[in-house]
Amino acid sequence: MIEGNSIPENKVGGKIFYGWWIVVVGNVMRTVFATFNYYGFSAFFNPLVEQFGWSRAALAGVLSLSRLEGGLMALPAGILFDKIGPRKMMYIGITLTGTGFILLSRTNSLVYFYAIFILFIQVGASFGMGGVAVDVAIANWFRKKRGRAMGFATMGLSFGGVLVTPLALFITQYGWRSALIVAGIITFFLGYPLAALVRHRPEPYGYLPDGDIPEEKLDNADKSGNGNSAQDEEVNFSPWQVLKVRAFYAIAFTFMARQLVSTSVAVFLIPFLQERGMSLAQAAVVLSVMALLGAPGRVIFGWLGDIFPKRYVMAGCFIFQTIGLVMFTHIPGTWGIVLFLILYAPTYAGVLPLIPAIQGEYFGRQWFGTIRGMMTPITLISGVVGPVFAGTVFDLTGSYKFAFTVFAFSLIVALLLILTAKRPETPV
Repeated sequence: MIEGNSIPENKVGGKIFYGWWIVVVGNVMRTVFATFNYYGFSAFFNPLVEQFGWSRAALAGVLSLSRLEGGLMALPAGILFDKIGPRKMMYIGITLTGTGFILLSRTNSLVYFYAIFILFIQVGASFGMGGVAVDVAIANWFRKKRGRAMGFATMGLSFGGVLVTPLALFITQYGWRSALIVAGIITFFLGYPLAALVRHRPEPYGYLPDGDIPEEKLDNADKSGNGNSAQDEEVNFSPWQVLKVRAFYAIAFTFMARQLVSTSVAVFLIPFLQERGMSLAQAAVVLSVMALLGAPGRVIFGWLGDIFPKRYVMAGCFIFQTIGLVMFTHIPGTWGIVLFLILYAPTYAGVLPLIPAIQGEYFGRQWFGTIRGMMTPITLISGVVGPVFAGTVFDLTGSYKFAFTVFAFSLIVALLLILTAKRPETPV
């Protein structure tokens, strides 16, 4: 039982390491976020366009502005994660997001939709619902197993993608307004108790990263069977030191190129499939299958990143993503979808846990949130341009095909960038 700020005492043997409970929190929080926002926005997209007659570029613009705001807020949010801890920030994020969903259900104008989405949903995502807050905690609770821990935590995105199918059916049956009210209620109901379980760092509670045993407790345990991560040298770059390191920029620009693709494909996959003749429910099934196939990819590639150099694992993922996206874009019909699901789905998902994992490995735990926040503004270009670009391409050509071709090229750029991200020397 957890009371106040306490957690179960770290004892030798027989206990599940508390860090894994934080991973579970990250998993469920991302499931909610992905169901109603990351993937779920795709299910809301055409119903909103059909009801209000907005252009696709205009509606997609809310995503661009929200990405812009998210990038600008990333650094102050990251500093707050490191200073006051992720749990308090999550309470704020949950409150804003849940309220935002309910307010969004009252939309009657594009200006109102923009205001609520940006001021409530996006700020809430930056402060906790988007997953970065839990990533900060996980990066502190794990070192040697950071890749697989991040992989399990990000599986929630896949579960949320699977739930887009019942979400689409709910929207078809009861309308998008009712779906948003349900989204707000679920956010409150699950968010607050989950956030209460999060702890920033393991050391104040008698733990070390990965469940290793502190030296004072090894005196009463079998030392031969227990490693001690405190004995390992841990590198920690300051925010000022990373600005002088090439790998910082290589990882950040890789994130930018990858972000252009992942967020845009998640939002426009259903509209693209509807363009090719599928119903909303049928297209949602494809998106759900993509998300489902991504789930094992998150864990498998996260685990591989704990064994092999992470940049090479990420490079392999980008190669298969590129091939899968090209096949989907230029081979209409079942075969294009099948190749896309087999090649793209596991590997696009597999990159996500490796980005924070490689950051933690290269630059350390102490300033993880701040450094993550310093990287995020670099992704602003892709976050702002991607959704509006895809929407504008459709408005001008009547198809998303050219936009998806550009997205495939962006993955090649990400591949070349990550290969240059060599591990930096220890700061002096």
